[in-house]
Parts: sequence; structure tokens; C-alpha cells
Amino acid sequence: MTELLGLLAICLLGAGYWQVRRQSEFARHWLERYCRRQQFQLLSVYRYRYVWKKGRLLARFRFEFSHDGLQHNEGDLWLQGLKVLDVSVPVLREPPSPML
Repeated sequence: MTELLGLLAICLLGAGYWQVRRQSEFARHWLERYCRRQQFQLLSVYRYRYVWKKGRLLARFRFEFSHDGLQHNEGDLWLQGLKVLDVSVPVLREPPSPML
């Protein structure tokens, strides 16, 4: 009986790990397409944390991007499973234009 419980625990742990990796890959691909449409350069993506909200487990990813090739900014992506709930980016400033 103990062996069966151990085997079940290993299977559950493996399935949980697989789901976390699947969500991370989904977030990366989704953000690559998002940045391409917004004409941003995606620099990095990382899982920031998990949050329980209204009985749902939400994953928050932070991503770094550049909109002009010089500055770098951070945005947030909220996922529930493989469903995008929200993406937020800061207000982007344009560099001052030189006086003519």
C-alpha cells in the first residue's frame, strides 16, 4: 500500500510540474506574439507568483520589453490555466525630440 501511495505521489508531482512548464511555455509564446503586434522587443519572461483570487488560482508573469531599443520596461501577464485574463504595460514615454 505504501508503494502505491508513493507511486501516486510521484505521478501527481510529475503532472503538476508538467502543467507549470506548459503554462510557462504558453506565456512565453503569447507574449512573443503580443510584443510583435505592439512593435516591442521582448527581453525576458518569468513567473512572478501565484495568487488565489475568488476561488481561482492565478499565475502572474512579469516580462521585460523595450519599445525603442534603449529603455527597458516591465509588464504583467495574468493567467488562469492557459487563459489570458489581463496584460498590463506601463505608460511609455517617448524621448524628447531635439529642437530644430
